[in-house]
Amino acid sequence: MPESRTCPECHAEIPADAPPGVCPYCALRAGLRWEQPAAANPPGGARSPMAPEDLARRLPELEQFELIGPGGMGTVYKARHRELDRPVAVKVLHAHLQDDATFAERFVQEARTLARLDHPNIVRVYDFGHRRGIYYFVMEFVDGVTLRQTMSSGGVTPAEALTMVPRICEGLQYAHDQGVVHRDIKPENILIDRSGAPKIADFGLALLTGSTAETRITQTAQVMGTPQYMAPEQIEHPADVDHRADIYALGVVFYEMLTGELPVGRFLPPSQKVQVDVRLDQVVLRTLEKEPSLRYQQASELSSEVESLSGSGPGPAARRDRPTPTSASFNWWPSHYEYRSKRTIWGIPLVHVAFSGDTSGQHMALARGIIAIGDAAFGLIALGGIACGGVTIAGLNLGLISLGGISFALLVAIGGVAIGGFAGGSVALGLVSAGLTGHSVITVPDGMQQWLSLVAWGLSTAIVTAVVAGLIVWRLDAAGRKPGDRSKGFGILRW
Repeated sequence: MPESRTCPECHAEIPADAPPGVCPYCALRAGLRWEQPAAANPPGGARSPMAPEDLARRLPELEQFELIGPGGMGTVYKARHRELDRPVAVKVLHAHLQDDATFAERFVQEARTLARLDHPNIVRVYDFGHRRGIYYFVMEFVDGVTLRQTMSSGGVTPAEALTMVPRICEGLQYAHDQGVVHRDIKPENILIDRSGAPKIADFGLALLTGSTAETRITQTAQVMGTPQYMAPEQIEHPADVDHRADIYALGVVFYEMLTGELPVGRFLPPSQKVQVDVRLDQVVLRTLEKEPSLRYQQASELSSEVESLSGSGPGPAARRDRPTPTSASFNWWPSHYEYRSKRTIWGIPLVHVAFSGDTSGQHMALARGIIAIGDAAFGLIALGGIACGGVTIAGLNLGLISLGGISFALLVAIGGVAIGGFAGGSVALGLVSAGLTGHSVITVPDGMQQWLSLVAWGLSTAIVTAVVAGLIVWRLDAAGRKPGDRSKGFGILRW
C-alpha cells in the first residue's frame, strides 16, 4: 500500500491515491481561490510562529524581533543585527518541520542558494545555520511591500511595469548564469523597496541545473510551483524544466501587471484591454509561448526588448483601480496581430505574420520566417510594406524576384520603379527592361519590349490580386478567433 506524502506548499497530508506531485488542496485553492481547508493545517497549532522573545534567546546576536508573517516553509521576522547595526530579516523553519529531514535540507539549500547569489535585484543572505533546535537564515531586510500588495492596492501603471520588468530580468539572468532556476516567480515572491526597485525572493523551490540529485533543492520529477504562473512543461514534464520556465512565469506576471488579469484560456493582447503600446503585445505574447523554443531564450533578451520600448512608448497611463476591459469586436484591420507557426525549419518559423496596426507609420512590426507577412517582412517569400528576401512583394522590395512599387532584384524586378536583371515597370533599368521609360544593357526590338511590358504588368497584377485575396481570406478567418488564441493556424491553412 503506497504511503501518504506531505505537500511542500501547504504541508497537508496528500492522499495515497492522488497523482504524483499534485496536492488536491493546493489545486482547489488555486483553481477556485478557496481558503486552505482546516484539515490541511497541522494539529495542535504546530504551525504557530515562535514567539519573538524565545527567538531572541536562541539567536543572541539579534535583537528587536518583530513578526512579519509566515511563508510556505518558514516564518519571517524583522530584527536588528547587533554587530552590523542594521535591520535584517530572519527566516525560521516552521516548528513542525524542524524534525523533517527533507524540509530541513530544502530550507538549508535555499539559504545556500541565496548565499551564492550576489545581485542588487535578488535578496541577499548574510548567515544561516542550525542552532538550539531551529533552522534559520539571516537575510537582507527589504523595507517595502510585495508586488502583489502593490497590485492589490491600486495597480501598477504601464510605465512602472516597463521600469520594473527589466530589473527583474537582470536578477533572473544572473541567477540563471549561476545555474539556478527559481521555478516560482510570482507577485508574492517579488519585493519592491521604497525606491521602487524590485528584488526576487523565496528560492525555496529553486532548481540547481547541472547538479546531482543529492544537491538539488527539490526532486525534479515533482510538480513544483504556483499553478497560475507555471509554464506548461513545468506541469507536464517537470523533469525537463529549465530557465525558460522562469521567463514564462515572468510573462504571466508582466501581463498581470499591465492588465490586472491572468492570461487564462483565450486571452486578448494587453493593448486590447488597456492603453499600452501595441508593440508590447508581441513581447508579452512571446514570453507566453507554450513551446519553450519559441520564447525568449534568455531573460536578458526580454530585458532588452522592454527597454527598447520604454523610452519611446506612449505616456504612462493614469493609475487604475481596476483594468478597463474592452470587448472583442470585428475591425477590418487588427489593432495588432501576430501569428508564428509552431512548425519551424532550422529554428525559423515556417509562417510568421506580424502587423502593428499603427496607422501613423511610426512603428512597424517585423515578420521573420520562411513565409513572412507584415509591416516589414524578411523571408524566403516576403510580403509587406517593406520586404527583403527571395521572392518579395511590397511597396519597397529587395530580393531575387521583386514585385511592387519600388523593386530592386538580382533576377526579375517588376514595379513602378524597377531595377534588376529583367526590369519591367514605369521606370525600368536592367539588362533587359520593358516599360514606359526604360534603359536596357541588352537592346531588344520595340515589339519585344511592348510584349515584355504586357507580360510583366499582367504577372504583377495577377500576383498582387492573389496576395490581396489571400489576405482577405486570412483576415476573415482570423476574425473568428481572439488574438490570444495562437493554436488554430494561419488563414485556411493548419500547421
